[in-house]
Amino acid sequence: MSRPRIRRVRAALAGVGLSAALLAGCSAQLPQPEPDAVAETPPPALDEDRLARVLEDVQATVAEADEARDPELLKPRVGGPALDMRAAEYKLADATDGKSAPDALTTAPQVAAVPATEGFPRPVVVISQVPEGANLPLLLVLEQSDARDQYRLWGWVTLFPGIETPAMSHPDAGSAVVPADADNLVVPPSDVVARYVDTLNKGDSEYADQFADDPYKKSRAESTAELDKAIEAAGEAKVSAEPGNDGPLSLATADGGAIVVGELRSNLTLRKTVPGSELRAGGTLGALLGSNTEVLGTVTGASDVLMAFYVPPSDADDKTIRPLGATTVLMEVTRDDAAAPAEG
Repeated sequence: MSRPRIRRVRAALAGVGLSAALLAGCSAQLPQPEPDAVAETPPPALDEDRLARVLEDVQATVAEADEARDPELLKPRVGGPALDMRAAEYKLADATDGKSAPDALTTAPQVAAVPATEGFPRPVVVISQVPEGANLPLLLVLEQSDARDQYRLWGWVTLFPGIETPAMSHPDAGSAVVPADADNLVVPPSDVVARYVDTLNKGDSEYADQFADDPYKKSRAESTAELDKAIEAAGEAKVSAEPGNDGPLSLATADGGAIVVGELRSNLTLRKTVPGSELRAGGTLGALLGSNTEVLGTVTGASDVLMAFYVPPSDADDKTIRPLGATTVLMEVTRDDAAAPAEG
């Protein structure tokens, strides 16, 4: 009620001033309102109190779902690849009688970066404390897809040992959301995972020099080589990768670069090559196969891998893309008995 009266008073005063000017024969102009200054950048989409509430809700939701191993309970606060990967972890836990437990997760933050945007989707990046029972902190990505949706955990990545994460803007200022086709980085976010996958698949990849060495790539190559050696009397082990369907999500760093989080799929194939030999799949691969673990032709385990990268700005002195961390979850196992080697 008070605001309309203020407008009427101002209008009356303006009328009095106009009449006085006309009576005095002056050419005085009406006073012009001074509009509020327009911010050069959008305000942060979340303040610290609201972010804290979101993180607490995500933590409570995950804890409840983990207790029941029920992915339906995740849906209010978990989405994107995180929902599929957590559901797959529950399936693995059931198949192994709990020996393969879901990753330890915590949303307790060390550092958080919120988006400064008026649009959608809105990503949030959080560097967590070290979860209970784990040795390394996590990089969490949350996303609000539209104005009517809640922030949900989109993905989590275990940071590599000793990794130095890039400085982010303080939540009071917010961080710019980086579009997938951004041209102010050494590589657009949309190309990062595809180029990294090329380095996984090809020893002589043209993109090899664009990426720093990382523990995921090294461990993947070594474990595959060891498995191939272990089963050489009966068959072989091969691994390949392809870009995933989710992401990337990207948020600007303080130096004008970006943290880019994207998905790839890694496929490990066991192939029987020696007729008359016996080859069986073990570990989680065998657990998802069920009672029949024998490899007659091929058995392939498909894992979803979430990776976080630091991508420098295009004018950086050091243009090397640094992988920051990775999380791998075995999603499914398939078999092709028709690929059995022909008897000699």
